[in-house]
Amino acid sequence: MKMRRHRVFLLCTVGLCVISFLHYYKALHYVSLLRELSAPYPNIKSFIMVTGFFWRERGSASTPLSSASPEQAPPLPVLRPSDHKPRGPGVRGGGMAEWGVEPVPPHPWGRPEEPKRVVGVSTEQQSEDVHFGSWNPSHSAQPARPEPPAESFLVGTRAKAGLPKAPSVDPLETLGDLHIRTHQLREDKTQYFVRTKAGALCFRQGTEVAAPREDAGKQGALPATGTGTGARAGQRKPLETQQQQQQQQQPSTSSPPKVRPRARGGKRLVKCVCRSGWHGPYCGVPTMVYHSNLPTKERLTPRETPRRVINAINVNHEFDLLHVRFHELAQAVDLFLVCESNFTAYGERRPLRFLRLLLNGTYDYVRHKILYVFLDHFPDGGRQDGWIADDYLRTYLTRDGMSRVTGLRPDDVFVINDADEIPAREGLLFLKLFDGWTEPFAIHMRKSLYGFFWKQLGSLEVVSGCTTGMLQDVYDSDGIRLRRREYYTMPGFRKYENDTGHILVQWAVGSPFHFAGWHCSWCFTPQGIHFKLISAQNGDFPRWGDYEDKRDLNYIRDLIRTGGWFDGSVQEYPLTDSKEHMYAPKYMLDHYERYRYLLENPYIK
Repeated sequence: MKMRRHRVFLLCTVGLCVISFLHYYKALHYVSLLRELSAPYPNIKSFIMVTGFFWRERGSASTPLSSASPEQAPPLPVLRPSDHKPRGPGVRGGGMAEWGVEPVPPHPWGRPEEPKRVVGVSTEQQSEDVHFGSWNPSHSAQPARPEPPAESFLVGTRAKAGLPKAPSVDPLETLGDLHIRTHQLREDKTQYFVRTKAGALCFRQGTEVAAPREDAGKQGALPATGTGTGARAGQRKPLETQQQQQQQQQPSTSSPPKVRPRARGGKRLVKCVCRSGWHGPYCGVPTMVYHSNLPTKERLTPRETPRRVINAINVNHEFDLLHVRFHELAQAVDLFLVCESNFTAYGERRPLRFLRLLLNGTYDYVRHKILYVFLDHFPDGGRQDGWIADDYLRTYLTRDGMSRVTGLRPDDVFVINDADEIPAREGLLFLKLFDGWTEPFAIHMRKSLYGFFWKQLGSLEVVSGCTTGMLQDVYDSDGIRLRRREYYTMPGFRKYENDTGHILVQWAVGSPFHFAGWHCSWCFTPQGIHFKLISAQNGDFPRWGDYEDKRDLNYIRDLIRTGGWFDGSVQEYPLTDSKEHMYAPKYMLDHYERYRYLLENPYIK
């Protein structure tokens, strides 16, 4: 009997081993042990997939990503508009009829209470009780005084033109159906890739080619400007610029183009020449991805049809950073889901400032890409436990916003951020244009406090995105579940893997040394910090807004000057320079004077 029991136990053990081996066998196509060991932050779950250590994938590149050539990659047809059509209602990827039901509000829709009016002050001026523009005080010890309001950020087009102000109107009176409108996603027909004459498929932004050498060899052929056909030998030009020059020269050139030299064996040399900051055989992999822990770098291929990218955020009073986000990401993001509530995170009534700006034309330059989500109630229990309110903001944003988006495909990209988190455009373009990356993905962001001048050590790694298919099937269309790292505990995790054939391996765009975005915490004027203190949720203790001395504007100015925290501590900050790489978003640096109060410490002489 004992021998029989031992045999049964042995057979069961062998069976479990075989099942485990078969399950992890397909993982060798995605993750290898050596790549995980070389990654900055190896994923613990994928670390056990050791089969890649014993077998080499068939056809896998033996050279680094940057040294690969297009000939080693699978052929890709020339980009053309997509032939795919949105699916009908009830089919996943079409009208998204399967998305989670909108959460039932604990209170009916209703108009918020009117803010108290001050005699002699207009309603519009009251709504601007917190200024977010730049200021230039001489020293932190000066007496508290009101900061000048922003002249180009929070005023309407009439004020910009010098016209008299129109009568102020309650935004809720003109809300109409703005909060229930749907948005039809359209295909992105931008030609991100181009084929060279030699046949190489190259990413426009990341590629440059050598100037013709035959013209450069002629003496006296150099023009006054360095952009003509007589440029020096070996000089690089952006691919798009050179192609335009070649098209202009073709009518005046009667002789056919010379045949380029061929490599040994009769094959023509076909390779994209990457500009600085771009890598890969197609020059479409930015440095932040090239140095990331993505385990499938050898499998990246350009898409024939770009994905659509949806960026979801909750907004309170981060209007300066919101302008930066829109200008920085408008070319990569197809839709911004912006959620605003008439309640603060603490549960107090507040005016709808973003809605007023949206209606007065402030965001007309990106209005066609904004879907407004209005949260008109405060969750039950949110006053006692602030984390309930904090989580519910992201849940409502995702479920209400995504239920109103039509034309979605399961492989479109969903990215959720806080208002003070701005991902880099290059990282989102990579997710939009390439196949082969795994999900979910995090983003390594440069950390700073009060402004980009107080840079904090390390990076902030935030789980930020996945495909819309994973958002629906695994996370039940709940943005707060995505922000957490426990995706493998979700009920739909294994089914989604089996249905799609994908191994879900979390990775992060960027690294602690190669940032893929910016996190600027408490980046406001002193008045803006004061407003954040009093509107903070009742859960992140100590709640500094409850202390009167912490709300003093002179005290806040001194914190900005020294980089100190509300508990009296002062951390170590590395030296920074506004000219360093990834110091701040490009739009801010291009408009330096407008954002000077965030780029330079205004309280240091």
